Amino acid sequence: MHRSAISHSRLMRESTDRIEVALRSDDDREQLVAHRILENTKTWQLWENEHSSLMRQVADYGVLRTQTAALKHTALRLIHGKALFEYLRRREVRGVERTRLLGYFYPTRGYQYAIIAEHGGYVRKACSYLCASHVGTGVVHDPVFLDPMQHYENLYAEYFDLYCSTLFPKEGLESASERSLLPLLKHQLHEWRWIILNPRQSVARVNHEREIRLVTGETQRLPRLKIGAKDGG
Repeated sequence: MHRSAISHSRLMRESTDRIEVALRSDDDREQLVAHRILENTKTWQLWENEHSSLMRQVADYGVLRTQTAALKHTALRLIHGKALFEYLRRREVRGVERTRLLGYFYPTRGYQYAIIAEHGGYVRKACSYLCASHVGTGVVHDPVFLDPMQHYENLYAEYFDLYCSTLFPKEGLESASERSLLPLLKHQLHEWRWIILNPRQSVARVNHEREIRLVTGETQRLPRLKIGAKDGG
């Protein structure tokens, strides 16, 4: 028996309900994102329009299984889209370094525009990712939105950190070593993307790697998985 597809109105209702919950969350970052989205009408309307478009792309599929796949693609894009601001905050990038980095990602815009656009875009994407994750776990009940998606997000942050550090390299062996690690991390990302988008074929691998982490106490990096032919990615 197939479960019914989710309507656009329900996707939006679940999303706004999740924001209300985030306002009272014990997670400071989650609470801050919710407050930023709701702090003025213009910010809310801009997020609502963007998020509605994202959820429309999910709702337009008439089969729940296909909707779930579309929701995963959306979550992955949001992880990528919020990575730059998270890097600036996580690494506390300031001064000339921040100006140079924003100039790289916004080559045709000035610094003031870039920092305002990046902050606003981050808040909206972080909020949409929060909502998409809620739909994935609380509505669709897909376990991919728990461990595999979170691991992908951590791995992408590691990759993005390394990528940014190679944009303006310093002389020496360290920068050469960092550049040599990028293809490996990119390969791991491709593997985990395949796992997320093909859960039935990869469930045994995910369970095995989870057991390894429980035994070793490792909660961040996982060993590189060996996966054969990929599809659906």
